[in-house]
Amino acid sequence: MPYSNAGKLPYACGVDALYYFAQSGAFYDRLYQNIIDQIEDKKAYFKSLNYQYADNDIIVNINGIDVVYSGMGRDGFHWFNHDFFRSGFKDPEKAMNIHNIRIQLNSAGIYTLGLKSLIEYVNTKYLGGYTMNVFPITRIDLNMFIQHDFSYLRKEMILSKKQNHSAAIGERSNAYELETYYVGKKPFLLRIYNKHKELQGAIPIKREIMYNHFGIHGMDLEKPIFNVEFEMHREYLKQYGIDTIDDALKRARVLFKNACDQIKLIDPESISEKALNSSNRKRATISPIWNHIKYHYDITEFMQIDTPLEKIEKISFRYSLQDAEKTMKKVITRLLVHGNDPTLLFFLDVLQRAKAEFDLRVNSKKLHEDHKEEQKQPTFEEELKQYSDEGLWNLDHRLSIEMDGLDMDSPLYDDLSYRYIALTNEMQRRKLIPDMF
Repeated sequence: MPYSNAGKLPYACGVDALYYFAQSGAFYDRLYQNIIDQIEDKKAYFKSLNYQYADNDIIVNINGIDVVYSGMGRDGFHWFNHDFFRSGFKDPEKAMNIHNIRIQLNSAGIYTLGLKSLIEYVNTKYLGGYTMNVFPITRIDLNMFIQHDFSYLRKEMILSKKQNHSAAIGERSNAYELETYYVGKKPFLLRIYNKHKELQGAIPIKREIMYNHFGIHGMDLEKPIFNVEFEMHREYLKQYGIDTIDDALKRARVLFKNACDQIKLIDPESISEKALNSSNRKRATISPIWNHIKYHYDITEFMQIDTPLEKIEKISFRYSLQDAEKTMKKVITRLLVHGNDPTLLFFLDVLQRAKAEFDLRVNSKKLHEDHKEEQKQPTFEEELKQYSDEGLWNLDHRLSIEMDGLDMDSPLYDDLSYRYIALTNEMQRRKLIPDMF
């Protein structure tokens, strides 16, 4: 293990994930209802086309930003995905002891826009006008990417009071090597993992973003790159008086250093093998790699990555040909597994029939809407003409009760007032009540 050159290893510090609440403001009810209306409208549209839709077929627009619906979670929040973040909204009348808005910033957004810009993009552009500008933090992942191979890690090298240890081992070139090592559990845990391995399963754009980030910091993409990451949740952060995003970012360096003191990596070469496997391993010196990580963590430069909001183009999700390709590959693979070899003529026939069926559904829907337009609904005034005199008196009584005590600023008051005036005009026309003028 090359400890001697620890001080020369390239590294990049940062925040790999950030989760927080947004304290909702006076207009949140309006936002929530608009979101639900959009979801229901999209469902009704798909049903009118007889289309078997999934939640992620539903796209909702919030303040001009498109997000993809992923359904209601067990936490009672309606969740939406964006390329750069995830957001959750709940019914303001339910679980009133919990904040109504949850935000989860992901690494793709953080490393594309910069953390400062992404926070501003979400809080100002996406949630603007619906919050009180109070953002309690729920989780932060402080991390350092480092050009070092940690595949040699084993439990004896970790000095910590935490009893929870686990390792993910992968097979490579007829041998086994460490992919991820975990220490601890929520609300505070350490992950050390092979970043190259993790990026193998990532989408191309994320790989490109991260490789560019590593290159800027002088890392060789042909050599091992590991991520040393501390995951800290709200219960842990509150012990240090950290409540908001700003609190956490201002004290990130101290938090990381303190975390390195709680979980330490020792130098196994500083004591005997026998001592290493006993309680005497506490006498071992701290690994130079660990000291290098501990004392070099700083997000000052990381927070200076700034993308002006006016230069951020509107990002809208649309189901693309690239998205479709992934699904089609799975279908083709399933056919091949079951001994079916699809031809180009097969796919051409499926394409033509699918387009024909879709056009038929769209045209049928248009004809239905045109027919409904022709059958215009009668106005309220026209409906009143069909009422008996007794019916008008009964309606007058009901409207008077509904309007009694209703706030004049309420939208409902305007509607009831319109109906009451129309009713009064009809009763005057029939001379059931005297004309006021």
